[in-house]
Amino acid sequence: MNRHLGVAALVVAMLVLAAAQAHQLGRPTARSRTFRMGFTPWPSELSVRGLRTAEEFIQKHGDLVSLMFIGGVPWQEALDGKPFSADVQSKLAYKPPRGHKLFVSISPLNMGRNGLAPHWGERENMPLPDEWAKRRFNDPKVVRAMTAFALRSVAALKPEWLAIGVESNALLSHDKAAWRDYKEMHRAVYASVKRRHPRLPVFFTTEVNHYLERATEARGSGQEREVADLMRHSDLFAMSYYPHMSYDTHWPIPSGFFDFAKRFRKPIAVSETGMSSKAVTVRGLKLRGDPADQKQYYEALLGAASRDRYRFVVTFCTTDYDRLLPALPAEAREIANIWTYTGLQTSDGAPKPAQEVWDRWRRVPLGSGL
Repeated sequence: MNRHLGVAALVVAMLVLAAAQAHQLGRPTARSRTFRMGFTPWPSELSVRGLRTAEEFIQKHGDLVSLMFIGGVPWQEALDGKPFSADVQSKLAYKPPRGHKLFVSISPLNMGRNGLAPHWGERENMPLPDEWAKRRFNDPKVVRAMTAFALRSVAALKPEWLAIGVESNALLSHDKAAWRDYKEMHRAVYASVKRRHPRLPVFFTTEVNHYLERATEARGSGQEREVADLMRHSDLFAMSYYPHMSYDTHWPIPSGFFDFAKRFRKPIAVSETGMSSKAVTVRGLKLRGDPADQKQYYEALLGAASRDRYRFVVTFCTTDYDRLLPALPAEAREIANIWTYTGLQTSDGAPKPAQEVWDRWRRVPLGSGL
């Protein structure tokens, strides 16, 4: 009898060990998935085919769509309560595929994360009018316009999640005085949106390389303390992370790398991520990229998402966009190359090893109520 119990105990121990090892390797062991998996509709090329490629990939490989409005804010129209331009209205008319939930991000920051976002009028990234260019983040008109844009975006799109700042903490690395103004603005916008939509998760997103002070300009900026302070007015801790953008990234990515996200005692999400499958050189700096590294990153990431019950994980690019690069302005082309090969498939539609990891988790059924 004792011998049989001993054998049974050994079998159980072996199964537990195997499950733990599988979890560490990013292999699904749970019967249900706690997090949604999604993408942005970023096109692989400047054509109808490029847009369709992203749409079809999202439908087949995801259950969430992330709309990121990071090319500006319709400042004056939002402040005055006037109709938005045709371009803004068309973006606010988006409908996700059946079965997909929607995550919307708006941001008062420019692309450099060091100043006020440009104007979104007939197109994105239009110059700010002089009166707006001089305004600080906590200017009452900036706060009112940002609040109005957030509320009108929610009314039009009815998202499940709303970010009212994208990689907000990067501003701290560039301008501490502006960061203080930014926090004041964020708290005011957050409070206004929550009054109207108390059940809607509202938050800002955190750029991980800056938060960990791996970015050169972030060192000594007090990221941990300042992000924790702003997290008092955020319903999620949402991370933006691209491991190949820092030389301080340790490979392979440890299974416990994301443990820092638990210190806030709030739900966790990945607002955007990606890992390059090909090395690229940007402004003379060679950035790491390899299909095996990309695969291992997703194994660690999705394993952590399951273990710590993330709300969602968003991969920014469905598809490599090397065909899109020539269509970009010369000044933007080199910077954009940082993310060119972060798709889960090549521009020819060939799946990468990382896509296999992603799809294994995607096939795990969502838990009830998700």
